[in-house]
Amino acid sequence: MTIDRIITIISRMIGQFIELVLVTVLIYLISSIPHIFIFIDQSNGWLVLISMAASVVVSYFGYRYLASKTTAIFERINLKKIGFIIIMLVLTRVLMDFIIPAIFGQNQDISLNQKMIESMFQQGGMVALLFKLNTVIIAPIIEEISFRGIIFEEAKPLGEVVQFIWPTFVFAAVHGPSTPEQWTVYLTAGALLMVVRLVTKKLQYSVMFHMAHNLMATVGL
Repeated sequence: MTIDRIITIISRMIGQFIELVLVTVLIYLISSIPHIFIFIDQSNGWLVLISMAASVVVSYFGYRYLASKTTAIFERINLKKIGFIIIMLVLTRVLMDFIIPAIFGQNQDISLNQKMIESMFQQGGMVALLFKLNTVIIAPIIEEISFRGIIFEEAKPLGEVVQFIWPTFVFAAVHGPSTPEQWTVYLTAGALLMVVRLVTKKLQYSVMFHMAHNLMATVGL
């Protein structure tokens, strides 16, 4: 392989990575739009409802864009893959409830994302109910379309390793971790979601896994 060929390949990879970073930033900015309404007044049920509606709109257009790039979104329900999800959920709970706390200790600070969730749940009434619905149903859809969907597909030209690592890292970063334990928690969650996505080969199963995980976490709060 000549030097010119090597330079061409490296230049192309750098260009593809820059494009991936720009797409990632754009997706982050678009997916952050619904949160604006909650930050205005998180105790206002109408603003929470508007935020949820905005999330649905963002998810819809994200899905339309993703569907134009891949068919790996839906299939008829496969019971073996559902069984795999259940196994992964058990593994997730073991890691989150026992192994990670055993490594870092039981009294670690929670992330900014977790603080916001707990604050919303403490509002009580309709606000808490709406936010629980958002956490269990809408958030998993928009996050899976964004991370294991669009960003995953955009990373394909850079190879399978980047396809796995980049969406996993971005998923962890947007949840606001600030300590080694928090980074470990979100990187682990992102990696497990990616494993589900890769093994099942359809985005619907990582969405289901994500919903089930958030439901168990919500019930525990």
